[in-house]
Amino acid sequence: MATEAERNARLDALESAVQAYAAAGRRSLQARVDRSRQILLGRTGSERLRSSSVEAASALVAGAIDDFLGR
Repeated sequence: MATEAERNARLDALESAVQAYAAAGRRSLQARVDRSRQILLGRTGSERLRSSSVEAASALVAGAIDDFLGR
């Protein structure tokens, strides 16, 4: 039968292996999400549309504020 120190050492090794496995899985899933998002953005052009919409809205708000302040 194994001693308590050996058991604790095996449990510590198991814990670090599980943490490394989980981190690798998380990185892999995040890479898939990033690739999928890039494919979707490239396919629909939604990023360009969103960017131009934000710029137009910002210009409109800035103009309205300038008009209100009398500039």
